[in-house]
Amino acid sequence: MNYFLGISIPQVITGVDKAQYNRLKLFKMNNHPAKIVTIQYNHLASLWARQHGIEHDVLNMYDYFQQATYYEANNSFNWIKYWKDQNYEVTVLRNKLDIRIMQAGKMIMYARFLDTNLKQPLFINYFNNNNQFVKHEEYDVRGFLSSASHYANGKDTVYQEFFTPNGEKVIEKYYTSKENDANANVIYLKNKYGIFDRFSSEQELVTHFFDTIASTNDLFIIDRPLEIVPSFLNMKHKINALVVIHMTHLSEINPDNERLKWPYDLLFKNLYAFKGLITSTKAQKDDITEYIERHDNMKNIPVYHIPVGYVENKLTPLNISEKQPFKIISIARYVEGKQLEDQINIVHQLKNEFPEITLDLYGFGSQQNKLQNLINTLDANDYICLKGYAQNLSDVYSGATLSLLTSKSEGFSLAILESLSHHTPVVSYDVEYGPNEMIMDGVNGNLIPYNNLNQLYEILRHLLSSPQQLKSYYENCETSLSPYTRNEVYKKWNNLIQVFNMEGADNDNKD
Repeated sequence: MNYFLGISIPQVITGVDKAQYNRLKLFKMNNHPAKIVTIQYNHLASLWARQHGIEHDVLNMYDYFQQATYYEANNSFNWIKYWKDQNYEVTVLRNKLDIRIMQAGKMIMYARFLDTNLKQPLFINYFNNNNQFVKHEEYDVRGFLSSASHYANGKDTVYQEFFTPNGEKVIEKYYTSKENDANANVIYLKNKYGIFDRFSSEQELVTHFFDTIASTNDLFIIDRPLEIVPSFLNMKHKINALVVIHMTHLSEINPDNERLKWPYDLLFKNLYAFKGLITSTKAQKDDITEYIERHDNMKNIPVYHIPVGYVENKLTPLNISEKQPFKIISIARYVEGKQLEDQINIVHQLKNEFPEITLDLYGFGSQQNKLQNLINTLDANDYICLKGYAQNLSDVYSGATLSLLTSKSEGFSLAILESLSHHTPVVSYDVEYGPNEMIMDGVNGNLIPYNNLNQLYEILRHLLSSPQQLKSYYENCETSLSPYTRNEVYKKWNNLIQVFNMEGADNDNKD
């Protein structure tokens, strides 16, 4: 089995999540068995997995221990009737999802449901006679009580338990009674003999999970080294493992003092435990190879180059009539490293000369309020819009004139690949890594020296004034995409997998 190791299945996905899903789809299309492995608990995870179309392809640690992997339920319990039968005062609140349960003027419970049918609870909070919060029950969206957390002083988690769909308790966590301390100081897991095994930390539990699911010929592909590598290093089983490097590996704080970024510290100190590293670009492959060779304390392991995205072997033909003149888009998280304020300010400057110009920014993140405040300050809401997260952007790409990227750095930039595959040229800062391997400057887009706002302004101004130049860019978008077709990317993965299949056969022969 090929396992892709991550953290969770979120509602809104990052580039790393999308890279995992792309790889899963590619493996399944070519009959390579694969599963995404996640380690965090989330009672909503199966709902998000279903929305992303991967509900049968995820193996979560808590689902596994709770015997709920791929569980399906038919929940028809009438909670409202039950509470009223207990002579509680039941009030459905204005949002039609939350319910307050009172008795003799005191809060007994507070519940939230998945939808207005009020059949499937998401959580139920319980209160004592002093109106203190004492218990929080979380219900899996598939229809069973999944977890119950118990509180002291109305706020501090002291004990948490996890259940199977049949109500059997299989995990216990004990916490120190300290505010905001989210780490259990001891965990008990019921084993196949009905005995609770003890673990000192979540990291130990994850190691046990990896050892439990792993077989000799499995391949672990680690997408989240910061969270996964510590547990992997302590496994009893020796498993073939590769680590995907999804971002630049060196810190940008002080270019004169070469330092690894913090998610990679432990990984590069323990390269002996891995069969190789995978980068999305050839440039980063070469840089990491050279970096390892320069450091005598690092084991020299192979570095492979496999793009994290792919395009279909035959793209949809260009339809210029779909293009909306002066429509510029950006696909990036709303975080500081994407420097989206550069885009907002440039488009604002271009507005006087190009009254029809618009900029739609699709994404999510911590800088949303800051970016919206900038738009408000510029009085630009009529033509610059934060569109938020969108799962399907095909029509957005196809209808745009240009796509912008102003990041400080990238590990690849799926947004560039997707934009070009929809015949939408990209104007990007020429940063490591990715833009200059997909954008052919002056052919299907432009590469701007990092943070050169004047040149960014002049290039956009020129393109918006030159319909024929843009038409040429549209027609040339596919020029650089041949290395990223589904067949080409699959060949790289298949060649790599064959290496480990041969190693596995050699080990079997030795036995």
